[in-house]
Amino acid sequence: MKKSLMYVMLVFAVLFGAVASASAQSKALEKDVKKRVKELKKEGWTLQASASTLDYALLKYRMYMEEDEENRIALTGIATGKNVKIGRENAIVNGITSYAGRAKAQVVGKMKTIISADSSTGASEEEIDKFGAAYESGVNAKIGALVKQHFVLVRDLGNGTKEFNVFMSIDESAAKKAREEAAQEAKKQAALGNLSQQVEEFIGEPVEAEE
Repeated sequence: MKKSLMYVMLVFAVLFGAVASASAQSKALEKDVKKRVKELKKEGWTLQASASTLDYALLKYRMYMEEDEENRIALTGIATGKNVKIGRENAIVNGITSYAGRAKAQVVGKMKTIISADSSTGASEEEIDKFGAAYESGVNAKIGALVKQHFVLVRDLGNGTKEFNVFMSIDESAAKKAREEAAQEAKKQAALGNLSQQVEEFIGEPVEAEE
């Protein structure tokens, strides 16, 4: 009986500790969001075309991202313009293009590091650049359909011009598959020699976040 009671008490203690920890994390997140919202408002940003509030939109976004930090990758895009629809679309394109550019730079950089240390790979910088350009184009074309849009911020720059900042995310497992497909297509356009196998390893690594 005593052992059963102790077991029940232990279970409750663990559950209470987990709840307390989750509550503390939630409060810390809310505090961080409020601080960030205050900064955004000071910079002139407002939530574009939404019945929600900036506080709620950012909190919902942060909670979504932190539910699966290893797999959910943040993307942001920025653009300016006078037309709201075009400005928003350009901001989305900017975020996707930026991701594709970083994907290319990451892989090409590692490939060139290898050939600089080992000239027997059978690949040249020209062929790597050719692969990189085709790979970037492929990633850019494939990633768009995988991107999840969360919300858009807008601020007035004067003279009718506005700046748009779109918050997006992408599932890394799906993005990895898209990068692999883009790499396979790009390989057909360049002679990579012995580097061909190592490219697959580089493609599998998550794209580095924006600085």
